[in-house]
Amino acid sequence: MQPAGYNAYQRIQTQTSSPGQLVVMLYNALANDLQRAATALTDGGEERAHGSLVRAQDIVMELMASLDKTQGEELATQLADLYQYMYNRLVEANVKKDAAIVREVASLVAPLREAWVKVVSENSAGGPLAQAAG
Repeated sequence: MQPAGYNAYQRIQTQTSSPGQLVVMLYNALANDLQRAATALTDGGEERAHGSLVRAQDIVMELMASLDKTQGEELATQLADLYQYMYNRLVEANVKKDAAIVREVASLVAPLREAWVKVVSENSAGGPLAQAAG
């Protein structure tokens, strides 16, 4: 259980973040949950892994729901397919308690997270995306 101050901080952070920053926050949380799940499964903590895997599944579904198909339909469709694959693999990892599947999903998440961090960083630093948006 999180302390009340931390929960308030999280709520304020999400309310004041740009859409891109929110996506990065989701990817960060997803990467953390995958790491916790893989570690728990390796250490025999199947119940701890279950909670992390369920949170990871929820985050993947949130990423899927947040896709904007009006901006780059082909990319959104490809991401939706990838998110669906990741979701299915996470369910399988949870049922089979398989750390290798969790690591596979983590390897798919890492480059997406890095790309979003770069895009958000360039956007907030006045890079090409910020100039195009302004």
